[in-house]
Amino acid sequence: MTRVRPLLAGVLAVCLGGLAGCGDDEPDRAEAPDVSSSVAPASPVELRVVLATDLEPPPDSQVLQQFDNLDCDAAPAEVAADEPLATCDDAGVKYSLEPARIVGGIESASAGIPEGKEAWVVTLDLDAEATRTFADLTAELAVSRLQVAVVVDGRVVTAPLVQAPIADGRLQIAADLTEESATALADRLAQG
Repeated sequence: MTRVRPLLAGVLAVCLGGLAGCGDDEPDRAEAPDVSSSVAPASPVELRVVLATDLEPPPDSQVLQQFDNLDCDAAPAEVAADEPLATCDDAGVKYSLEPARIVGGIESASAGIPEGKEAWVVTLDLDAEATRTFADLTAELAVSRLQVAVVVDGRVVTAPLVQAPIADGRLQIAADLTEESATALADRLAQG
């Protein structure tokens, strides 16, 4: 299994590693996502703040216990959006996440190659309410330089570092996507 790493936002002024910036804060482990098995039933896409990952020492014993009890090869546990979540991405990285800040809110999702670029991306447009919430969330997270996770069907699809507020509600997911994997991911995201 693989995962999508970077989430790019705004007017394509972003590069691998985060939202609204081009820092090399984390190693690039991006690969084309395997979304063929996540067809139906579709649960809403969630945006959650990352509290910790197993790539760094856990901040407390509760998170350490979450990570010790988490099997990334097992199907994700169903957790209500208003509850914290411990889950993995397709590369096996473990995440401790806050309750969802945005559930659903995707107005459209499409796959394509942006003008002047060579790589496939998935572009998301948030609805008005999700755009306002996401603008507030990214303004808050840019100060602390925390990550925001895009969670689909209980697994992290991408968890970029937020480096600047994003007010337009337009996001791009990019990372070694093929036409087939970008189209499949866009179709899945359009459902939620």
